[in-house]
Amino acid sequence: MSKANPFTPHSPVHTGMFVGRYFEIEALDKSLIQAKNSNPTHLLILGERGIGKTSLLNLAQMFACGEFPWKDEKHNFLTVRISLDENICIADLALNLRRAIEREISKENPEIAWLKKSWEFLSRFEAAGVAYRKEESANNSSQLIQEFIYSLIDTIKSLKDPTFVGQKKDGLVILIDEADKASKNLNLGTFLKNLSEALISENQNNILFILSGLPNVRNVLIESHESSLRLFQELNLKPLSQEDTVNVIQRGLDKSEKESGIKILVDEQAKKLFFLYSEGYPHFVQQIGFSAFEVNDDQLINETDVDTGFFGKHGALEQIGQRYYVRSFYTDIATDLQREILTIMSEKWNNWVSREQIKKKFTGKEYSLNNGIRALIDKGIIIPRDGVKGQYRLQWASFAFWIGNHNREKHRS
Repeated sequence: MSKANPFTPHSPVHTGMFVGRYFEIEALDKSLIQAKNSNPTHLLILGERGIGKTSLLNLAQMFACGEFPWKDEKHNFLTVRISLDENICIADLALNLRRAIEREISKENPEIAWLKKSWEFLSRFEAAGVAYRKEESANNSSQLIQEFIYSLIDTIKSLKDPTFVGQKKDGLVILIDEADKASKNLNLGTFLKNLSEALISENQNNILFILSGLPNVRNVLIESHESSLRLFQELNLKPLSQEDTVNVIQRGLDKSEKESGIKILVDEQAKKLFFLYSEGYPHFVQQIGFSAFEVNDDQLINETDVDTGFFGKHGALEQIGQRYYVRSFYTDIATDLQREILTIMSEKWNNWVSREQIKKKFTGKEYSLNNGIRALIDKGIIIPRDGVKGQYRLQWASFAFWIGNHNREKHRS
């Protein structure tokens, strides 16, 4: 009997997505309750690539709109989701948000003339080109932010009136993915701070912002408005424990058994390797689970299955590398000398490496080594050791695996 692979490395929605995230889910639920009662604490989801930020945003979306209750508490917020990039200006943000709100409201009530009236200030931007929107956003930023804020206030008022939306809402939840990519011109921190103050003064504070991004999103907000971080509770996502990692794998296999009727076991050494190779990063767990499941030809996943699935051609390491590491190694790194630093460090896996150890094998000048290390730290590719000067490590052990494999393949060709 054929068996469908239960692991989903290409989707943020997967079996086991709740595992190891109890604290974060509790924080989401409490924030929604607070927003309903006009006293929101906005959320900032922080973490490295592959740690599960998007999965947590999906959970937030399901909780907020009432698709999935938590502890028997079913919320009823209008929930919209947008993503940022470096090209989005304040006019673009307003347009994208209005479209998202319009799309969600029209699912319940096709009559949305009131919404168009609330966002009338955007009419001059809809037919205009990108250049005009950027110019207006730069020249009239303060005015645009104020118009944007009062459009949101009018929207929240209407959402709580069943005359407009058919069913009274608890408020508005806005999910913003990839917030770390916000440009300085967007002034995200200033917008959020001014909006928060206006909502309080208008007694319409039934709104919750949930931002997600790489750790440098904190700097993005602070550079825009130094006190904007005070609006947020930070949820710093950490890797799963070994127990949680094995739990995710087991849930996938349980799902497979339910669908196919075939029970597949995992031996103890394989369980250790799932954690060792994934380092507890949820996306990596899914990819390694997927690859091990694919190569397994009996009803026991063992060490050989995990190794073959991880290191084999088109295996998990290659797939993870294409998604996470190729960009870091080639696009984000300016010079071959910086790549040489990473190659030297990868020999130590993701253990701490001293500057002196790197210097012994480095072929460039000393100033190139110093500049290279500084650039790699600034880009978040290597991590300096707290309290110890001149020691660094790679973010992921699997990055070290990938660098070694990649260099060997390059030399063969």
